[in-house]
Amino acid sequence: MKIKNAPPAKSQVTFRTKMEDSLTLAQWWNEPDQESRAKQLLTTAAYLKEAQGYRYRQAAIYARLYGNQNLYSFIGNNLSKLDQNAGLPMDRPTFNLIQSVVDTLVSRISQSRPQPVFLTDNSDYKQRNLAKKLNHFILGEFHQTKAYELAAIVLRDALVEGTGILHTFETPDKKVGLERVLLTELLIDPSEGMYGDPRRIYRVKLVDRDVLMANLGQTKKDKTKIESAAKAYPDNSSDASKTVSDMVLVVEGWSLPSGKDANDGRHTIACSEGSLLDEPYNKPRFPFTFLHYSNRLLGFWSQGLAEQLMGTQMELNSLLWTISRSIKLMGVPRVFQDEGSKVTSASHNNEIGVIVKYRGVKPEYMVTQSNAPDLYAERDKLIAYGYQQSGVSALQASSQKPQGLDSGEAIRTYDDIATDRFASLARKYDNMFVDLAYQIVDLAKDIAEETGSYQTVYPNKNGTKEIDLPKAGLIKDTFVIQCFTQSSLPKDPAGRLQKVTEMIQAGMVTIQEGRRLLDYPDLDQVEKLANASEERIFQILDDIVETGAYTPPDPFMDLAKAQELTVQYVNLYGQAKLEESKMQKLRDFFTQVQALKSQAAAAMAPAGPVNAPGSPTPQATAQPLPQSPLVPNVQQ
Repeated sequence: MKIKNAPPAKSQVTFRTKMEDSLTLAQWWNEPDQESRAKQLLTTAAYLKEAQGYRYRQAAIYARLYGNQNLYSFIGNNLSKLDQNAGLPMDRPTFNLIQSVVDTLVSRISQSRPQPVFLTDNSDYKQRNLAKKLNHFILGEFHQTKAYELAAIVLRDALVEGTGILHTFETPDKKVGLERVLLTELLIDPSEGMYGDPRRIYRVKLVDRDVLMANLGQTKKDKTKIESAAKAYPDNSSDASKTVSDMVLVVEGWSLPSGKDANDGRHTIACSEGSLLDEPYNKPRFPFTFLHYSNRLLGFWSQGLAEQLMGTQMELNSLLWTISRSIKLMGVPRVFQDEGSKVTSASHNNEIGVIVKYRGVKPEYMVTQSNAPDLYAERDKLIAYGYQQSGVSALQASSQKPQGLDSGEAIRTYDDIATDRFASLARKYDNMFVDLAYQIVDLAKDIAEETGSYQTVYPNKNGTKEIDLPKAGLIKDTFVIQCFTQSSLPKDPAGRLQKVTEMIQAGMVTIQEGRRLLDYPDLDQVEKLANASEERIFQILDDIVETGAYTPPDPFMDLAKAQELTVQYVNLYGQAKLEESKMQKLRDFFTQVQALKSQAAAAMAPAGPVNAPGSPTPQATAQPLPQSPLVPNVQQ
């Protein structure tokens, strides 16, 4: 469907099958009248679409190169015509180099689960405690919105199309939601996006009429507009209209404010019948998180891996087709029989021990060479070149390690070299979660100010617990978010064990912490039991600091560890200006731990006669050194 200005008498926007020359680019955000603003928004989106048809054609080509599936424009480009072009037969031999490389990179990069961390600078314990709550809150939102699962899809979009997009929006139940957006749904004026920082962005989307009615049909006038809106289809092909769905084309536009204190930002949603939502927009960024694979020198949209490997893939397809045809034509057995020989055709069969009678020249069976060796060498060279160009080795794509890499150190070194090749992409992937954290917290603050509260579910190893967003008045822009991967240890068991062993032997971590870092599934229950005592102490001390709740120590506690951790908490929160009442509870806890230790020591003291004056003091027998591959057996 196409968008055009309706005649002035009707004062509405309708769909037409052809674009008219009267469509112009209008500054809709400066239009004072709401309905005129919606009309200009639709006209502007149609104008940009008409001028950027090449983007849809390119996106369709790259999608076909990856998954042999077309992309459809939502505003009139009939890209399904590309499917009608005569191409290679379906039964041809293929080697989808682009899909192999993309899937390998997605699998490798998305193994990391970046965790944004709110950091403070020279702050007191209240700000530190607030940052801790925000950390738990953002992880809970990532869990609720399935951010990591969607991020893997966005990463694939970036590799195939050049740019992957996540949209942060408010759901009907007043929660933060995330959705993946195709780059064909967004429109940006090339002049504004020349340096990658546009001031306005447009989204064109097909929405179910009932869903649109439930979300934006707040008034009777809006409901009438939605009911009267023209039915829309993905494209103009005849098959597109063969559907039972009732979809409406919706255009959504954002215009950023011109300055920090300016109030000229605008957010508008319109359909063919006019405006559905019109409100000021005062945020400094769009509600989208972008992941770019390879930024171009100019322009907003980036270059994808499919575009970089397109020439290699096309040449590889042509070469495989040539090899296949040659094998079918020449690589089959043939019988050369003299015309004067007396041999019946029935003698040439698959029977065992058959007797072939002939007179004259004996028949000759021959299998000729169907292809020159250079064709196979060129095929292998193209595949290797494609992997080399993308930085992915054929061994990584087939989940194999080079021959001879058996030790944990060798595997870890090989893994680090491969990781360095994708450091730029991995950094962009991490930064996407930082931007996403800002988007989620910002939107959650708005919802909390509107409804009075906002709550999410935070998953941890003890189950799940509900986390409230801190009061919007306490959340200031003084926090800095940095992203840390879930684990920088090697992924394979041998490399992980080698690294953890080195850390234990260097005294960087304890055996207990090393067992936790191994993170083997069969050690999960053992790890829970081994860390239960320490986790209980942390819980008691955190309750004192956060809520002031006091739980006294008992003999079942690791008293030595409790004394050590309590001293650390006193020193940490003493300089952070913790309330005196809570500081006193920490000191009381320390005093009671010392008392329990003294009682335990007195109960274990041996009873017997005191040594006579001048008699030698009995010495304790030295205990044998621990025998463990994780601990260096040296005399301390």
